[in-house]
Amino acid sequence: MAKVGRFITDPRVGAYCQVTLDSGEKLVVNHDTASREGGRLTIEVSKLLGFSSERIFTCDLGTPEGRPVLAALTRPAEPGSPEANPLGALVRVVKDCRTVADVKARCAVLASGG
Repeated sequence: MAKVGRFITDPRVGAYCQVTLDSGEKLVVNHDTASREGGRLTIEVSKLLGFSSERIFTCDLGTPEGRPVLAALTRPAEPGSPEANPLGALVRVVKDCRTVADVKARCAVLASGG
């Protein structure tokens, strides 16, 4: 199971969390609330000691394509729990992944409405 770091929140721009997969790869899961209604969720893979990254998932929650993703993410969450917000829900989705390939596969299912 992946190691989930602290949730860091900045009320002006959003929140993020670092997740280290079993493979040793490090992800930064981000909920940017400064962008639009609902904000934008992203997952980036840290590379080169954290000085560069590769974005592997992005979803603008304020768009018609993003609203079903938000609903699918937060549907199984207990009201008031960390998983009831977009960042916590996305971390819940990826924390059982072992590799970046697993994360990409889960995000593809999520983006397709599953």
